[in-house]
Amino acid sequence: MFHRLPLTVFSFLSLMLVPFTALANNAIDAVIEKVRTPSYDCPSQALLPELESALALDSITSQQRFALIAAKSQFLICRGKYEEAENMLLKAIMQNDIDESSYAFASAIYQIGFSYDARENPARCKYYQQAQDLSSPERHSDIFTSASLGLISYCSESTSPEIRLGKMFGVLKRYSGNGSPGELAHIHNSIGLLYGDLEQHALAAEQYLKAHEMGLQVYEGSNKVSIIISAIVSLLSSGQIDRAYQSILELSALNNEIDTPLTNFLYQYALSIYYRKTQDYNSLAYSLPDLEEATANISSSLGKLLVDWHKAEICLHKNDLNCIKQYLSRVQSMSDDTIPRVFKSNLDYLSFNVSMYIALEDLDSAQIAHNTYSKEVTKRREQTQDSSLIIGAANLYTRIYDLESAIEQAEVRRQNTLYTAVIIFVLLSSITGYVLRRKHLARKAIDPVTQLLNANSAIARINKLDAPKKGRAIAIAIFDISNLREITRKMGSTKGDAVLRKMAQTLQNVTRGNDILGRFGTEQFILCLHNIEERSARQFFDRVQNALDNTFENNVNNNHIVVESQMSVFIANEKITGLNDILDDIAMSIDMGNRANDK
Repeated sequence: MFHRLPLTVFSFLSLMLVPFTALANNAIDAVIEKVRTPSYDCPSQALLPELESALALDSITSQQRFALIAAKSQFLICRGKYEEAENMLLKAIMQNDIDESSYAFASAIYQIGFSYDARENPARCKYYQQAQDLSSPERHSDIFTSASLGLISYCSESTSPEIRLGKMFGVLKRYSGNGSPGELAHIHNSIGLLYGDLEQHALAAEQYLKAHEMGLQVYEGSNKVSIIISAIVSLLSSGQIDRAYQSILELSALNNEIDTPLTNFLYQYALSIYYRKTQDYNSLAYSLPDLEEATANISSSLGKLLVDWHKAEICLHKNDLNCIKQYLSRVQSMSDDTIPRVFKSNLDYLSFNVSMYIALEDLDSAQIAHNTYSKEVTKRREQTQDSSLIIGAANLYTRIYDLESAIEQAEVRRQNTLYTAVIIFVLLSSITGYVLRRKHLARKAIDPVTQLLNANSAIARINKLDAPKKGRAIAIAIFDISNLREITRKMGSTKGDAVLRKMAQTLQNVTRGNDILGRFGTEQFILCLHNIEERSARQFFDRVQNALDNTFENNVNNNHIVVESQMSVFIANEKITGLNDILDDIAMSIDMGNRANDK
């Protein structure tokens, strides 16, 4: 027995461990699902500690660890740490036991392409293509869309621009009906990139601003400012200085709200470009230390090159020739691959090179720099004057405008339909409520036994009567049934309600529709006639009392039952006030009469 005990305990613990492990795995899967964010957005930075805690566990599976790494890399990319995210992902995808059909794997491949894209590395196209192959519009649709847009924007140099524009329009059309604001923002941003490549900066800025406005509805963290940077650059390139400054102010407010190293860098980046474009060198010199610090916080090589360029711009403005020589010496020592393509094709930078060599009186180098600048200008002019490009851009703009108009009209129709439905619902609810309230009030106004007005309702209606016309009166009669108990005994003690209903029916049969008829007390009825001659009123009341007294005359089982009623009449030739006091006096006189009869 002692030899079996350890085995028994081990078996028991094994059985307990299975559901515990399953529970732990489910918890990790829940974390993975929580931090999963579309490829075109940034995850909430508040979720990073939970992700890190899950990633530190030894019990997670290799696939779970890979999914968490893919999610973490997206956090890093959104902080501007492209190289760190890239190295982490390149190492992760080399594992053999990873499900390549999973969302995490497709996301990792796309993010590698995106990190290369941020540094304009041509290798981005390989990963964009692989990410597209791993997804579809139905499966990992956000990755498919992002990868497709990347391929159209950056990896279709051999495809004519009008074809690229047409492809972009096709993507927009596919998502126009039911695309989320985030997806549509992503697409408009890519259209802006294409317009920018065609030197159509005004059109590009318009698309960027649309994308930014849509993205603000759904984007989180630094992603809220990623598109407005492109809009600012395009606005400055198209000469829209004031609009660019307004966008910089909006960027400043967003940066104060989000306050991450990347958003701070982007704000300082936009500010420095604005000062350079407007030749405000004093402000540029004042802001450069902030840009340099922000660049160091995200380890951006592009940002460092920009800082050096702007420092050299200030040196040129001050005619500090030694500073210019030092800058040129550093640039010339750099390999050609180190300088990004955006610098090599930027007309402002190429023009700045010419100005530096002229300041140094190095005419040969100035001539070479000028030739480089001229070739780029000629290339741009030919590109912008190519009729097929202009027509293609114009056609795309028209088609996009028409599509957006159709979307807006559909949205207006949808909203109008919604508003109409809400109004109809409110009206129906109001009508239903009104009808139900009227029914409720009507039920409250009715005596449940006789189905006549109860005393309060009858009195309230009489009080509302207008003053009678000249020569006419308001006549009120109260009928008191003095032998109601005797009638009830003869017909059966359980027939009390039936007796009263029979009397009420008799009164209803002999009165008119506009007369006010109600049950006044346990054994009393009240009848009010409006705008009637006094003589006619008395005659009418006599007929009513006669009918009441003969209620059971035609009843074969009445055993000669005769209703004995007493009638008290009050007639007024003006609007009645103090009706309750009047009725109290009538009721008291009836009571006194009954007592006299009992004696």
